[in-house]
Amino acid sequence: MLVSQDYPYVQVRVTVRNFRSFFRALLDTGFDGHLVLPEALGSQLGNPDQLIKTYLADGTERETPIYLGDVEMAGLGIVYPVPFILLGDECLMGQGIIRRLKVTFDHGNQIVIEL
Repeated sequence: MLVSQDYPYVQVRVTVRNFRSFFRALLDTGFDGHLVLPEALGSQLGNPDQLIKTYLADGTERETPIYLGDVEMAGLGIVYPVPFILLGDECLMGQGIIRRLKVTFDHGNQIVIEL
């Protein structure tokens, strides 16, 4: 079990090729993808594995780089291989990962995550 007092964020470790870093990820239940990382990382990650059309919340369409990597939630010890995109300036964790777990948003005070 993982308990995050940093509501509505959790700590994750992302690995892509030779890049590995920790991020503070916002749990975004309205995002149906897996993970979003800040666009600024593009220069560190190199060429994307592919480009896709992404539809943003405001209805606009954008070509977005996709990378294949691993994400681990600090404290759970479970590593998930996931595709993720670079967009904006914040790390977001979406339904692609959330739906694999039991996640409790405890009255705006903490997040409890169980396998």
